[in-house]
Amino acid sequence: MSIFYQKTLILIIILALLMASFILLNLNLIELLNLNNWLNLLSFFKEFLRPDLSYEFIRNLFFLALETFSMSVISTFFAFIFAISIMIFSDFKNPLIGLIINSCLNFLRSIPELIWALLLLVAFGLGPFTGTLALFFHTFGILGKLFIDIFKNVPKENKTSLFISGNNKIKIFLYQTFPLIFPQLLNYTLYRWENNIRAASILGIVGAGGLGQILYFNLSLFHYEKVATILIFILIMIFSVDNLSFYIRKRFA
Repeated sequence: MSIFYQKTLILIIILALLMASFILLNLNLIELLNLNNWLNLLSFFKEFLRPDLSYEFIRNLFFLALETFSMSVISTFFAFIFAISIMIFSDFKNPLIGLIINSCLNFLRSIPELIWALLLLVAFGLGPFTGTLALFFHTFGILGKLFIDIFKNVPKENKTSLFISGNNKIKIFLYQTFPLIFPQLLNYTLYRWENNIRAASILGIVGAGGLGQILYFNLSLFHYEKVATILIFILIMIFSVDNLSFYIRKRFA
């Protein structure tokens, strides 16, 4: 089969899957052109134009924002440490060990943070500890897999020459491999930290502490002026972390 026919077949399959998805979900795109729907959405957003700026509420949000920030920092830091450890451990040439490690990491990262929080609530109850654990498990699964892939893709030629020179595995890792891959490890870790800030802001919806908890409470009571203030806090925190992450990445990676 020629390349033209192969590409045509792939395009037909993609279009068929797209059409099947529209039919399965029963999507009505004409609703996007309904003016009343957009007017209802506009009137809903008008409720957010009067944020609650009272001192007591702002003060409460400040401490909850610190709680959310701390959850993301702790979970990301320990996920980084555990991912480094599992990356080093994966260097053993035992296929059974590799299979166990990959299976565990696949399990950890296949479950979203929100589901982890719901599962851990049963054991640890409400609060930021549960949210931190949920973020840690998911982040560890992702970083562990990424770190192992980076570690395995390091050129073998440099290692071989260092082995011939009489260096052991520990020296080669500390002085050659780790400095080489550290910028990539840092980039992925900072990216996950940015994601964890967003996720930590939502985990409170299921009672895992932070800004999400008070966000869900005020949404339930239709206190949109308070919801607007909470959203402003979340946006400020996310932009601040993004800029800090960019600075660290530029400085060290």
